Amino acid sequence: MVDCRKAILVVDEPELHSSDLGHRGRTGLKTQIQEAKSSVQIPFVKDGVDLEALAEQLATKCSVLFVDADADRDFEVKAPSVIFKTLNSDSVEENDSIFTKMISNLESQVQDNFMVLYSSSQTKDFPKKHRLSTRQLAPSPSKPAGLFHSYTFFSQGIFMGLLIAFIIAPIAVMGIFWNLSVQQPQRFEKKQN
Repeated sequence: MVDCRKAILVVDEPELHSSDLGHRGRTGLKTQIQEAKSSVQIPFVKDGVDLEALAEQLATKCSVLFVDADADRDFEVKAPSVIFKTLNSDSVEENDSIFTKMISNLESQVQDNFMVLYSSSQTKDFPKKHRLSTRQLAPSPSKPAGLFHSYTFFSQGIFMGLLIAFIIAPIAVMGIFWNLSVQQPQRFEKKQN
């Protein structure tokens, strides 16, 4: 089920990662998220999403106009429509200012009856760490073998239970038996003058 609004803005920022959103330079995006009546944030989508195809599918599903904002720089929102924009700049500040202008343009034309999907169609490739060959690796110290080196047998709870069972319980049992062994005298003592 698709929530068809007057306008749906699909923004693609290639190689965007969720950790990038916490850095400086994204004040426009942050304020839009904070001022939005509702927002859903999904930090990671496996294998990415083809956002242009998603925007076209939304347009056909909602039976509205598809606008490619990359091809048409001075686009006007003809409600209802699905607008697709790719932010290609290497500058975070420039991407943020373009996004802020698009949102203000949408707000002026359709008020608050629009939805924004801000994501990345390409996942960021992180450099792989240099792997050391087996000759470069330091020899790993061999772990002592045996049952007691592999498993933990005494946790704090088990140790306290054993302490009570072997020390405090015998003392208590011995005290109870001593109290039970106290007897009443058989006869009264004779008075000695």
